[in-house]
Amino acid sequence: MDKRRVVVTGMGIVAPNGIGKDAFWDALIHGRSGIGKITQFDASSFPSRIAGEIKDFNPAGYMDSKSVRRTGRFAHFAVASAKMAVLDAKIEEEHLNDNRAGIYIGSVTGGTDVFEREHIKLQEKGIPKMSPFGSAAYCHNSAATEISIELSCKGQVTTISSACTCGLDAIGAAYWDVQAGKIDTAITGGADGSVTPLTLGSLCAAGIVSTRNGDPAKASRPFDAERDGGIVSEGAGIVILEEMGHALGRNAFIYGEITGYSNSTEASNLFETDEKGSGFVEQMKKVLAQAFLEPVDVGYICAHAPSDVIRDRAETFAIKEVFGDYAYKIPVSSIKSMTGNPLASAGPMQLIASLMTMKNGIIPPTINYEFPDPECDLDYVPNEARRNNVGAVLINSYGFGGSNTSLIISEFNGVLE
Repeated sequence: MDKRRVVVTGMGIVAPNGIGKDAFWDALIHGRSGIGKITQFDASSFPSRIAGEIKDFNPAGYMDSKSVRRTGRFAHFAVASAKMAVLDAKIEEEHLNDNRAGIYIGSVTGGTDVFEREHIKLQEKGIPKMSPFGSAAYCHNSAATEISIELSCKGQVTTISSACTCGLDAIGAAYWDVQAGKIDTAITGGADGSVTPLTLGSLCAAGIVSTRNGDPAKASRPFDAERDGGIVSEGAGIVILEEMGHALGRNAFIYGEITGYSNSTEASNLFETDEKGSGFVEQMKKVLAQAFLEPVDVGYICAHAPSDVIRDRAETFAIKEVFGDYAYKIPVSSIKSMTGNPLASAGPMQLIASLMTMKNGIIPPTINYEFPDPECDLDYVPNEARRNNVGAVLINSYGFGGSNTSLIISEFNGVLE
């Protein structure tokens, strides 16, 4: 049986620099950062005191107050984004509760905010003061579960946790299942509420976050010579995937088609990345082959680049190895310069940005690119968005443990004879 084609018909997002796809896109093309001083807790004793927090977000607009109290921040973001995506796709309830729809969500930290809160209660006041819902709320699957409850989706529910690649891996798993005919529709993406003392503290201990506390909006600077680490962020990105015929049958708007997805691991070290990007090289080669594309067919690379001293350089090396001389002609940008690194939702946010790039013919910039790094010497679309029609986008995502994930989206050109 021929593999079925998989298209994207809806998207929803809660990002540090914009809630909803239109606000998010407007922030990206105008180079607006969502990074600021931490307000959710007292971070005055932390080496890094800045983050990509979600501001002006009211979960009660998407869930009833009882559900809000019983769940963690990442679940609030996930439900809100899922509801936005379903509304954007104009998909009817009958398509979500017939067992031909699935939910696939990635999360790195799960309900860490709930875990920390309940641990404090245990230490200070004892078990009687703990929430009976805490053990369920901090589990990684609670976001996907809450989406299924809110949308009455009775099909397959899957949670994936593979470090920062897990949001894109969730989308990849959904893509495979739609392609194979197991389901027709998927609600998929990633969510994390990762701006917490435990998460930030552990990243500070690892020495991989920026300490440019005096100028938060300029702290995330991928590929720039003065980058000093990433920025922890939070949020969610959710998309609706459908089998092409299913989408066409209900006259859905199609943002683009997924034409390749591949993931792998370097299987070498939990924390370190090969500085020459060898794992990245093999991953990009695999996904290009899957999509039946030559390097010159790719019009834009939406890079992982988290403003990390080593990983930005390694990704640059890998792009040059895979794309050869064309590497210097292809636009490469990192939206993490504006969003920070929202962990599981990073890949889905990149996908949404890339779909909007294809739809609007505008490539978002890498902001805060001021001092060229001689080892990072590609076209990073510095500081200003660029008008450029793009037919195919390569999206990269990498994570702890050597996980490497790439996904390719292509402009939807209708049914091939």
